[in-house]
This record gives sequence, structure tokens and C-alpha cells, in this order.
Amino acid sequence: MKTTATLLLGLAAATCSCAAQLPLSTLIVPIPSVGTVFTSTVSACDTVAAFAVVGVPNGTFFPGTSTIYLPPQASPATSTFTDSESNLTEVVIATPLPGTCADLSLPADATATVNPNPAGPSSTGSPGVCPLEGCSAGVDESAQRLISLINEVAIASQNLQAAAKLIGTKKARGLEPRFNPLTAVVTPLNDIVATLTFGLPTIKSLPPFPPGCDSDTIVVAFIDFVRIHQALLNVLIGRAGLLSFSPFLADHAASVDAVEKFPNPIGAAIAGALRAIETVVDALAFSLIGLIPTRQACLKQQQGSLDDTLKDAIAAYQS
Repeated sequence: MKTTATLLLGLAAATCSCAAQLPLSTLIVPIPSVGTVFTSTVSACDTVAAFAVVGVPNGTFFPGTSTIYLPPQASPATSTFTDSESNLTEVVIATPLPGTCADLSLPADATATVNPNPAGPSSTGSPGVCPLEGCSAGVDESAQRLISLINEVAIASQNLQAAAKLIGTKKARGLEPRFNPLTAVVTPLNDIVATLTFGLPTIKSLPPFPPGCDSDTIVVAFIDFVRIHQALLNVLIGRAGLLSFSPFLADHAASVDAVEKFPNPIGAAIAGALRAIETVVDALAFSLIGLIPTRQACLKQQQGSLDDTLKDAIAAYQS
């Protein structure tokens, strides 16, 4: 297979050499194996340090489009890779989340979120219901606090995809610890619940936002969260059938018969965490509807879509 990169854009509006006096945090973006290595630095903003984004050609060619979400201070980028033999194309999009500067925890390796709807949020429902973009010029302080909360759980959902993909896998023998779904998946899901639970009182104390820049940017942040979290849920749904074969579960069961006879405790724990997320996400959506009544139709549409996927994921793990 001959794969060539046909387009590569920098990941930051202000790029600089990565040779800095202090080591930078680095986000590694896997690209197809014959792609071109690239390095870009997302500049510091406010009290947030700069970080480097490095494209490393150690990935596998997957036709289609995938999206990696970055903090708001990054700039959009697109890389296109084409397999000359099959004439198939892979597009990797780096998309900054809405808002301005944010200190969001990123993993060492980026996990792409498959983009099921590259045409934009409004194409899944009635045209014009959802805003296509927020404010490029920034938003006011109260709106930014709300956007930062939504961005935090969006990035957490994206980061969790890597662990979710390990459900049911077997680790090679050696010093590497065995994958534990309780700590690697259930705990981060509960952290998302805690983050939203602690943030909801602040949201409820805010006055409604009038139509315009601030309200549209908040809605776009919620749309991004829905898209990212649905990608995580789809990974979880796809791995659910492998959980009964988990080495961790087998080690903690008295016998194979016990695994088959009684409900899967790890599956029950994941289902419980997902039910908690369903509750807190509904609370978030209802709060946003109260704050942005002019975008009620869009917010309800996004809430309904995410609820449907959550119900599918819960059913997959409680059965």
C-alpha cells in the first residue's frame, strides 16, 4: 500500500520552534506510517503554558474522517492521506473547542474521535436549528466559565476512549500491569459525573443569555461535547460483548460457571456510571435550555440524541 499525505496545515495560529528553554508538554498525534512528521507549538495564554503537538507516522491507515479536539487556544488543522492503490482517503482534523484560553488535561497520545457528521451539527436535524459556529472574537467571562466546564468534560470523554478500547483485551505477560476496567473506565466516568455535579450550581446561578455570540458559543460547546461523548459511548458499546472474556474478571471469579451464572460485576459498575452520567447530562441540558431559551430546539435535539446513545450503552452493559 502506498499512502501519501496530500495536505498538512499547522496546528497553531502562532507556531514557533519547539526548542524552548523549558520542556513542553507534548501531545502526540498518530498519522499513517508514511505520513510526514510535523511539530507545532500552541502558544501560551493567560496562565496556561504552551504545549507541543507532534505528528508521528506510526498509525494505521483508516479510510474516513476522524477528529481530534484540542484546547480553544489551538487553531484548526486538516491532514489528508490518500492510498493510491485503493484510491481511499483518510482525513484527520484537529479542531479547537469553543471559547478562548483553557487549561485542559490532554493525554500523551491523542485519541481521534470518529466524526459521524462532518457536515455540521444542524445537518442531523432541522436546518437552522443549531448554530454552526460560535464567536471567534471571544465571549464574556460568565459564558467562558460555562464553556470551560463543558470543554473539560468533553476532553475527559475524548481521553477515556483509549482505555475504553482496551476492554476485553489481554495484556502481554511481563511487568506491564493488567488492565482494570474499574479504575481505567469506571473511575473516569465517575469523575465526569463529579465535574458536572460540582459545576451545575454555578450554571444555575447565571442569568439567561440573550441571542448572539455568547449563547451560540455555549451551544456549540455542548454540541461538541455530545459528539465526543457519543464517540466514547460507541466504543463502549462495541467492547461490551468482550467484557465476559476480560482476564481481570476471570481472575476475580471463582469459576467460569460463576461468570456465566451471575451478573457481570464490572459491566454492572459501568452501567451504573453511565446511568449517573445520563442523569447529570440531562440536568446540564435542562440548565442550558433555561439559560438559552432561543436555542431550546437545538439543545433538546442534542440532549435527545445523546440520551438515545446512553440508553444503548447502558443496555449493553447491564444485560
